[in-house]
Amino acid sequence: MTEGAPGHSSTAIRLEDVCKTYPGSAHPAVESLSLEIRAGEVMVLVGPSGCGKTTTLKMINRIIEPTSGRIWIEGTDALTTPPHVLRRGIGYVIQQVGLFPHRTVGENIATVPELLGWEEGAVKRRVAELAKLVGLDPELLGRYPAQLSGGQQQRVGVARALAADPPVLLMDEPFAAVDPIVRQRLQEELVSLQRRLRKTIVFVTHDLDEAILLADRMAVLNLGGKIEQLGTPAEILANPATPFVESFLGRERGLRRLSLLTVEEIDLEKGPVVGPGDGPSAAGQAMDRYGTDWVVVVEDGRLLGWKWGADLADEPHGFRASVAPSDTLRRALDVILTSHTQVAVVEEGGRYLGIIDAAAIGRALAG
Repeated sequence: MTEGAPGHSSTAIRLEDVCKTYPGSAHPAVESLSLEIRAGEVMVLVGPSGCGKTTTLKMINRIIEPTSGRIWIEGTDALTTPPHVLRRGIGYVIQQVGLFPHRTVGENIATVPELLGWEEGAVKRRVAELAKLVGLDPELLGRYPAQLSGGQQQRVGVARALAADPPVLLMDEPFAAVDPIVRQRLQEELVSLQRRLRKTIVFVTHDLDEAILLADRMAVLNLGGKIEQLGTPAEILANPATPFVESFLGRERGLRRLSLLTVEEIDLEKGPVVGPGDGPSAAGQAMDRYGTDWVVVVEDGRLLGWKWGADLADEPHGFRASVAPSDTLRRALDVILTSHTQVAVVEEGGRYLGIIDAAAIGRALAG
C-alpha cells in the first residue's frame, strides 16, 4: 500500500466523503459517501433509480469527476492518477456492452493489452484464454459484435474487462438488457468466475434478486447516495436497519432469504426409513414415529424409493421429485409446491440424506 494511504492491505477501494453535485442541481447526486470495499469481494450497490449508484461507480474510474472527497484504489489516490492510466487498470462492463462495432470480437478483447504494449503472441494467447474462460466459441473471435446475440456480446464485454487482469472490476447493470434466461445464466457464470478469479468487483443493479445472488456484501442506497444499510444479503434480509430498507426489500423478504440458505444447512428428518427386507412390524414402527402411512426404502444408504404401508410386498415407487444438498431452500420449496409432496434429499450417486417439506423450511426461516 502506498505510504499515507488509509486503511489496511485488505482494503481495495475506499471512498471518503465523496460528493457529486451537477451544475444547476439543487441537491447533490451523491453526498458525503464513505465506503470501504474489501479486496476480492463483490460489493453490490443497490437502490431505487436516482440514488447515485451509477454516479458512484463512474466516480471510481473518473468517468465522472467527484466534486469533493477522496477515492483510494489499491492504495493509490485515484484523483492524482491520470484518468487514462487509471482506467487501464480497472475493468469496466456496462449494460449496453460498448463494444467497438468496427473491430472483431478478438480485437475488442485485445484492446487494453494492445494499449499497454503487450507483444502480439501474448495478446493472442490472452484472447484465447479469456474466450474459453467466459464460454465463447473460438469461431466467434473473427466475427463482429453485430453478428452476436446479446448474451454473447455481454460475454465479450466481460472478457474485454478482464483482458489485462485488472484487480478491480466495475459492472454497471451489465445483464439488464438481455432476456431473463440468458441473464440468469450470465449471473451464474459470473459467480463461477469469481470463485476462481477473486477480483474486487463493484456491481450496480436495481434488481434485488440479482444483488442477493451476487453480493458478498451490499450497500442499500437512498437518494443522494446515502447508505441506509451495509452488510451481507443474509444480514440485511434478516434485520432491515431502517423503514426504507424494509420497504425496499418488499413483501417477499422471507422468500428471498430462502435463496441464501441451502438444504444441507438445515436439520433434515430421516423420515420413516426401512430396509427392502423389513416386514410389517418395522414398517409400522417407522410410520408411527413420523405419523405417515408410507415408508422410505433405503438399502446400504442408497434410496430405492417409497411404499405404502399397506403394500409392502410391492416394488418401491420412485419419489416424484428430489433435491440435492447444495440446492437452495427456495428451489426446494418450489419443488415441494409443484410436486405436492414431501421431497427426498439425495446426494450424487443416490445416497439418501432425508426428507424435506414446507414445515422444515418454515422452521429454518424462523430460526
